[in-house]
Amino acid sequence: MDSPAFHVYALTSAILAVHLLVLAFVTGGLRGRRKTFVLPEDAVLNKVAASDREHPDTIRAQRAHMNALENAVPFFVVGALYVATGATTAGAQGYFYTFLAARLLHTVFYFSGRQPFRSISFGVGALAVLGMAFHVIRAVI
Repeated sequence: MDSPAFHVYALTSAILAVHLLVLAFVTGGLRGRRKTFVLPEDAVLNKVAASDREHPDTIRAQRAHMNALENAVPFFVVGALYVATGATTAGAQGYFYTFLAARLLHTVFYFSGRQPFRSISFGVGALAVLGMAFHVIRAVI
């Protein structure tokens, strides 16, 4: 835990975890502002009729959140293994900061409906995780 590479991993992981929580709050906030609640208990609590479908803005937020979560899990696992197999500080900074920037940009592009930038940022983040995975596999074989 004294390794500089671990410190970079801890910092980027904490930021990604906060990012996931922010997306959860954004989704709930949009649901409240749009007054569209699919679950009856949520509709009752907010004194509106239950809806048979989510508002399109809420769906976009949910999809952005799901995509962020689907990409964060491999990062958390592979990133930790990468550090454990002796990552250099420069390598960790390169991979971790690249992934973090790509994921934050992906969220911005998701909410603003910007293609092909959303797909490009997804690809950059995925390549960062694949690069780390390659180093991990090479280190243990």
